[in-house]
Amino acid sequence: MTECPICSSQKTRHFQIVSEYTFHQCDDCAFVFLDPMPTETVLESVYNNDGVITPEFYPKASSRFRRALGTAFRLYWYAHGGNLLDVGCGGGFQVAAFRLFGINADGLDIGADSIAYAIKNNKKSDFYCESFDEFLSKNKKYRFIFSSEVIEHVVDINKYMSFLNTCLENRGYAFITTPDISSQRVPENILEWDVFSPPRHVQFFCQDNIVKLFERYGFSFVKRFSDRKAGLRVLFRKT
Repeated sequence: MTECPICSSQKTRHFQIVSEYTFHQCDDCAFVFLDPMPTETVLESVYNNDGVITPEFYPKASSRFRRALGTAFRLYWYAHGGNLLDVGCGGGFQVAAFRLFGINADGLDIGADSIAYAIKNNKKSDFYCESFDEFLSKNKKYRFIFSSEVIEHVVDINKYMSFLNTCLENRGYAFITTPDISSQRVPENILEWDVFSPPRHVQFFCQDNIVKLFERYGFSFVKRFSDRKAGLRVLFRKT
């Protein structure tokens, strides 16, 4: 029997097979996850060998920045007054948007080409192409952590949560976005959902189980923001 990584329940069952990857679902908290998980080396090769992103080019850069400005505007009340880390920053668009609002922002990503693009186009921010362990050695603390479309990729959810907890100041905020597998916008045939794509996406949340996960690591749920697609956009505060 496969144990649920969120609630430790033994009540898990087969959910779906995609290629050689097997998803399971917890009957108690509805978390959907791969077992076995791909290695971190496999994921790093996926993100560093697609050839689409280069230090000079990032797909849909203009539209990404426009969306980032809207997000920075909506989160300004929570993010201002301290420094910010974008975990999974990609090409640095959200970091640049927060900078325009006067927020000191850094970026972290494992994609070497993404970070190269971010550094070339954002001279006032610091960007790091490092693992969680490498970054933690810097002992940096932040008042706000932004992490969009990342949590569904990480193979060790507990390591990710510990990283957030360690990097965030007491009473600091964490803003998370991820696909919502419980959304009514998810196709009835889950295989038709474009984000249901291992090994890029290795786990899927709903509001109840992501809140349960964050509460287990000392966070309180603040609010959920609306999303036009099948997505979760949730804000937590470290207690």
